[in-house]
Parts: sequence; C-alpha cells; structure tokens
Amino acid sequence: MFGVSWSDDHDAYTTRFDDDGYPPSIAVAETLETALDGEIDPLFDYVDPDALDNFVGGSSTTVTVTFDVEEATVTVHGDGRVFVRPDSNN
Repeated sequence: MFGVSWSDDHDAYTTRFDDDGYPPSIAVAETLETALDGEIDPLFDYVDPDALDNFVGGSSTTVTVTFDVEEATVTVHGDGRVFVRPDSNN
C-alpha cells in the first residue's frame, strides 16, 4: 500500500496502484475516502470497479480514465498514478 497524500503540485490527493495486489479500484476508493472525509457512496455507484481494474491495471502508460464522484474529479493513469481533485467550490 502506498498511502494517500496531498500534492500541492497537482492540487489533488494522490496515491499509486500496482500490479502486485493493489488494484486501481482500491486506490481510488481509499483516495476518495480521504479527499471527501469518508462521506461517499460506494465506488460502484459511479464506475464499475472490475472494469476500471481491467482497463487501467496492467495497461499501457498512455491510458487515462477521468470521472466525477460527488464533489471530486478522479483521474487514473495507466502508469499507476491516481489523483482526486475536490471541487474548489465546496
């Protein structure tokens, strides 16, 4: 597990996933929990976690998936980076 931290450079909460057991869906869920203070609906209300893992996990580094979850924008990169940017209007 990589842990979730704030990145001033990206103005987002960030973590990483890997091919050795820490899939993109878990990284996204944990980062969202931190970014939104645990006040979120299940990830599957917004995106299919299995589809996210299959599409991004183990893919080329050029793959990027972006979607909205409540008051945040989630960006998942094929190279393992995950960013959650809370809506600045909140």
